Amino acid sequence: MTRLLMKKTPVYILLSVIALLSVSRPIKAQSSIITDIDTAYLRKLIETAKANYPRVKSLQNHIDIAQQNISKARASYLDAFTFSYVYQPHSSTIVSTTPGTATTGSNYSYFNGIQVGLFFNLGNFLQKPYAVKVARQELMIANNDRDEYLLTLTTEIKKRYYAYILRIAELKLQSQSAQDAEEIMKSVRYKFEKGEETYDNYNKAQVTYSDRNQTRIQAEAGLLSARADLEELVGQQLESIK
Repeated sequence: MTRLLMKKTPVYILLSVIALLSVSRPIKAQSSIITDIDTAYLRKLIETAKANYPRVKSLQNHIDIAQQNISKARASYLDAFTFSYVYQPHSSTIVSTTPGTATTGSNYSYFNGIQVGLFFNLGNFLQKPYAVKVARQELMIANNDRDEYLLTLTTEIKKRYYAYILRIAELKLQSQSAQDAEEIMKSVRYKFEKGEETYDNYNKAQVTYSDRNQTRIQAEAGLLSARADLEELVGQQLESIK
């Protein structure tokens, strides 16, 4: 179709056609981009991000610590009880020496042997239920923080995935536009070399091709940037996720 236009249409009309295609094609891409979205693949991206993203792992560590603090608070009930013991020998021998003499004797105590004591701190014991309650609330906060971030992460993955799909569609359109401009430029150059076309039209075709090619390069850069943004959250290259 493009070659047929080249043979029968003046160059200024062809350049106008390229300009119109550059404007109309993005509109068409926006109306059909939904068909390019793979919901199953998107779910895999979200699950992979939840498993790999460091922030999610840190929030899970906070939950683990909060759970350990509950067990620690429960075990601290025993802190109110104090156990002690004293060992007292049955008797002891006392040796007293003075210059020129030595005497021995025995020291006897009514509390001989091992003495055991168990003490209870009521104030300390009454504080423990509050410590357990605080630990449970800290666990709830940690769970809420994780759930909130997972919602935020899911939304961000979707946004970056949609942006990635849009960049792919844009690159396809800009590549086709650059290819069309190149074919027209080659045709005009051939006619110009044969003396069948003016230099002004040839120059316009070159400028149009240069502009379309530059736009294609920018679309490629946009696609690479969108891909990097998506892989940042996923934690893997997209090829490894199937």
